[in-house]
Amino acid sequence: MVSEILKVLSRKPTVAIVGLSRNPEKYSYRVATYLKENGFKIIPVNPNAEEILNEKSYESLLKIPLELQKEIEIINVFRSPEAVLEVVKEAVKLKETNENLKIFWMQPGAINEKAKEIAEKAGFKVIAGACIMVVHKKFKEKLKKLNLK
Repeated sequence: MVSEILKVLSRKPTVAIVGLSRNPEKYSYRVATYLKENGFKIIPVNPNAEEILNEKSYESLLKIPLELQKEIEIINVFRSPEAVLEVVKEAVKLKETNENLKIFWMQPGAINEKAKEIAEKAGFKVIAGACIMVVHKKFKEKLKKLNLK
């Protein structure tokens, strides 16, 4: 599974970031900034923002236009564990129409075991408790060596 995740990260995929804050002090904002600076396409999901990091923000995963939904390979979640259940339900619906959608990533502090089970049953690779930015930084050099920039 690790090698599959590294392959996806090496492509600098489109990442829907659920719970992305407009506040530059928040960790989600720093992670999104890092991803964007490293060539990832980000789609902010925050019902309280129209735009974050110069990208249109959407109220929920299901409010993202269908064509844009089809580009998403990773759903990265910065929400409370209780809120993650609703997010995973939307993610499963998205996966029904998006064969590219592969990874459901719960950031530290966003772990919900029931959501993990639901995501795995739907065919997602699930990451729980690791930060996407930290993982990418850690393997960035390894990716370069493998010529998977």
